[in-house]
Amino acid sequence: MSIGFLHPGLLWGLLAAAIPLAIHLFFRRRPRPTPFPAIDFILRARRETQRRLRIRKVLLFTARTLLLAAAALAIARPRAERPGEAAAAVAEGPKATAIVLDASGSMRYRLGGRALFERARADALGALASLGPDEPATAVVCGGETPAAEPPGFDRATVRRMLEQAEAWAGHSDLTACVGAAVRALASPPAQARLGKRVVVATDLAASAWRLDVPPPAIDGPEGKVLPEVKVQDAARGAALPNLAVVGLDAEPDPAAGPRGYRVTAAVSSSGGEARKDVPLGLSASAGPGAKTAIRAFVDLPAGGTVRKALSYAFPQGGPAVLQVALPEDALAMDDARAVALVVPREVRALVVDGAPSPVRYRDEAYFVESALASPASPVRPKLVDADAFPAEDLSKYDVVLLLNVRSVGGKAAELERFVENGGGLFLALGDEVDPEAYDRELGKLLPMPLHVVKTAASPAEGGARAARFADVAWDHPALSIFVGEAREGFLGARTYRYVLAKPGPKGAPATVLASFDDGAPALVEARRGRGRVLLFTSSADRDWTDWPIRTSFLPAMQRFAGFLAGGLEERREPALVVGAQRTIRLEPGEKLVALVDPGGRERGRAELERMGLREGEHGGLVVTPREPGLWQVKVAAQGKGDRLEPRLAFAVSPDPRESDTRRLEPRELTAYFGGESHAKIEGDAQAAGAGRTIPLWSILLVLALAAFFLEGLLIS
Repeated sequence: MSIGFLHPGLLWGLLAAAIPLAIHLFFRRRPRPTPFPAIDFILRARRETQRRLRIRKVLLFTARTLLLAAAALAIARPRAERPGEAAAAVAEGPKATAIVLDASGSMRYRLGGRALFERARADALGALASLGPDEPATAVVCGGETPAAEPPGFDRATVRRMLEQAEAWAGHSDLTACVGAAVRALASPPAQARLGKRVVVATDLAASAWRLDVPPPAIDGPEGKVLPEVKVQDAARGAALPNLAVVGLDAEPDPAAGPRGYRVTAAVSSSGGEARKDVPLGLSASAGPGAKTAIRAFVDLPAGGTVRKALSYAFPQGGPAVLQVALPEDALAMDDARAVALVVPREVRALVVDGAPSPVRYRDEAYFVESALASPASPVRPKLVDADAFPAEDLSKYDVVLLLNVRSVGGKAAELERFVENGGGLFLALGDEVDPEAYDRELGKLLPMPLHVVKTAASPAEGGARAARFADVAWDHPALSIFVGEAREGFLGARTYRYVLAKPGPKGAPATVLASFDDGAPALVEARRGRGRVLLFTSSADRDWTDWPIRTSFLPAMQRFAGFLAGGLEERREPALVVGAQRTIRLEPGEKLVALVDPGGRERGRAELERMGLREGEHGGLVVTPREPGLWQVKVAAQGKGDRLEPRLAFAVSPDPRESDTRRLEPRELTAYFGGESHAKIEGDAQAAGAGRTIPLWSILLVLALAAFFLEGLLIS
């Protein structure tokens, strides 16, 4: 065991212990004896009591001296260091030091009313202040960007300012990479080659921040790799960090909940704590701290596990919307809520043109399509007319037109072209009434692909062995993304007996094949024409050529087709955005970005966004990198409309789920990774303190000084 002092320069205070002696010597008097027989008897009695008083004076003198000496030693902060298996061997002499400050999302955890990041920053600043004048220093703030560090120098003010201005973000930080960057910085200046190397890491010891499957960072020396001295300062001081978090959220259309119903699935996790029962979970149709809960549920969470909870919600109207799932706020508030921005289908006005009506209802060409679109859960409001009544219809009253086995559109072709060019949707299904060559002549400008000839794969009497089936389906397309899991079987199991072959169109008129038949022939083909869309199904919409109308997939497919053609579905669903990932904001012609409104309601103008990395995207649009979780709103300016928030551009950002895992790394495991007790030391951890700890002797001295003070009082009284 070795004895040291935190402030050895204050040991001069021990001189105060000589004050009682100086006072005693100053007031000591040697009286000159004068014989006086009358008081000889009194003097003999006094000599008897002086022996007892002399002992009392010695004790009083000792107590006063001990009081001053103990107070002076306590101010110098002595400590006894007991070496253990976690103590690092400290080489003599000055060292070049790199300080790594963990600024990841888990550092926002509040322990005792104070964020762990604030504790870690204080530890880092303390480590910087404790360096000697001949020890150069540098710093790495481990948060977000690719870690990098300047070579160590003697400009302490710059390093201190970097640490003081650092902030914890909501994303993930790789501490292994940051320590590697710090070690590379220590190895760079040749002038400091003879100095020792030290890395100080201020962190919460969250296991998710470390990658211990890679070699530890080392410095290339003349005799090979040299491991630096590593000192890890635990901001949590060995405490457990229990945390509940919403780590996933998904919303998919749910026809069972209504035409604007959604099935919301939330993933809730528990880490660093015990199992919890009946944890409240709230669903709201808005985001932010003031969001009003629409549905409340409860979940049971196992310790260290994740559960999924499904909820259903129906929006009162269509358009851009937000859903948020939230837990009660805990010590790590950033992951207690998660939001998703989506576009709810609006009511679609559809004109269904029946090309082959029949008095037998189930044999009517439009029976299955109209039944699908008119179901209670459908957002589509269809109107049914036959081919003879079609020319009299005003197409401007509709969002989508469905031509089902219509022989000819005649003089309505030009109006139909204008309808699609101006943003309308057109669905085409073929059949016995359609002449492919006549269709090419009338609707050649609208067809996604030119039509060729009718192919018969099998007859219904032969069964399904030779019938064609769907293949190569674009499941990620908005019109078909509703089919997931077992629901795809209802689509792939449809049998088609006859269909029209299509051939590639001329250049400049691209088309997308959403599904093919198993022989490679196009089945569903989509194309843009002006601002509108056209969708071609090369078979029939009744049971004459296919049994798809009686399959479970037909009803949701027709509803999705109508919504997609009307522009009510997103063309491309953006993937879930995590803090630190890039988001592309696509503005309409004539719109200009004014500001982004962050989850806290603060407007970030164009100038501030440029400082945050706003730039032009490679394929158009503006690219931003949000660093805070929650709902971000976009403020635009358009000609004649002024500045306004554009709901369709709003997007939700989620915290990195890795930062919600607050399980801590074992100190012994981290010590072993950095080379064992001869190279690494964990400070502030209770387990590490048990192996090799520092005993604060100054507190014992204060108790001793207090005891001396009371002893003096007893002797004086």
